[in-house]
Amino acid sequence: MSCFICNNTNLFAFLDLGQQPPSDAFLRREDLEKPEARFPLSLNFCEECGLVQLGHIVDPKVLFTEYVYTTGMNNSLRENFKMLVEKLVKRFKLGKNDFAIDIGSNDGTLLQNYAPFGVQTLGIDPSSASLLAKEKGIPTLTAFFNEETASEVKKEYKTADVITATNVFAHVADLHSFLRGVKFLLAPSGVFVSESGYLLDMLETLGYDAIYHEHLRYYALHPLARLFAQYGMEIFDAERIPSHNGSIRVFAARKGAYPVAQSIGELLALEESAKLREKETLMQFAKRVHEHKRALRKLISDIRTSGKRAVGIGAPAKGNTLLNFCGFGVKEIEYLAEKSELKIGLFAPGSRIPVVAEERLFRDQPDYALLLSWNLSDELIPKLRNKGYRGKFIVLFPEVHVV
Repeated sequence: MSCFICNNTNLFAFLDLGQQPPSDAFLRREDLEKPEARFPLSLNFCEECGLVQLGHIVDPKVLFTEYVYTTGMNNSLRENFKMLVEKLVKRFKLGKNDFAIDIGSNDGTLLQNYAPFGVQTLGIDPSSASLLAKEKGIPTLTAFFNEETASEVKKEYKTADVITATNVFAHVADLHSFLRGVKFLLAPSGVFVSESGYLLDMLETLGYDAIYHEHLRYYALHPLARLFAQYGMEIFDAERIPSHNGSIRVFAARKGAYPVAQSIGELLALEESAKLREKETLMQFAKRVHEHKRALRKLISDIRTSGKRAVGIGAPAKGNTLLNFCGFGVKEIEYLAEKSELKIGLFAPGSRIPVVAEERLFRDQPDYALLLSWNLSDELIPKLRNKGYRGKFIVLFPEVHVV
């Protein structure tokens, strides 16, 4: 296997989370008798450019065609998208003559924020969630994005003033075809904005549940800058944002189109001081991951041995990485209480834990609730308390603790 960015074949494997099913491959009851497809889930480090990437790539058609995640269900993401669009409109003076494309547009949550400003929009997404966007009247192309798609879009529409790719730029299998397509579609002063999980945040929070087969790469600014430079583009601004346990948002354009902001030097210096490009840093992360697994398994074992009950709150994809890595099933975690109707009635991949309506949590009053969407704990805990849950919460990261 070679590096996605620089093609270096000398990759250093530093973390193995075992054989796991795709994290969004929730099961119907009739699927429970069938064997599940499992694939290696591990991380490699490129010593040449500093990219962290998966050690095994799963066919995107296996991962994204039937996709039970919708961005509109997440309050924090909705607010993030609203603020992002408002920032883009103000900063780049977007109006009714401008054209914005969102790649990986899902149910259209981001694009609908352009409506008050009259900006023309198009979503591109291969999953069944794109049908929800079409139902809302948001122009959407159901397809994977690559050079061929870009050519079709440019023929039918025009060049784009802004292209966004939020929580999708790390998912793309053919990264170079994707970027060639982006550059081809951008107007001369057009801007490409991506949001991806930030390696520094993952290391700081220990959030290894962000590792799953959909996430092929775990970016830092240094390798990203090298990637864009290969295409005559440069990152002219970047910022850390809280989405998805901590993400990096980068603004890129053709080289020289915009002055480079101070944030670039500051973030590169921060990454250098955190020793992100040193093997020892990543080996220490892997060691802490295994210590975390032991601590969580002991806590759940102690709860069950004492005759108490434990359930999960939410059924996010990242929760499945953690449940399967820790070897949890229905004996340890009775059910996952979830709000999304797309997941209720299904079973979590690998663990086979049933997904039930959130209301059951309040009727049932289990002793402990594992917050699988732990990054939203400040938002979720007061809400669930107000709705009547009286048990204890288990917050997962950076360290396992009970509140």
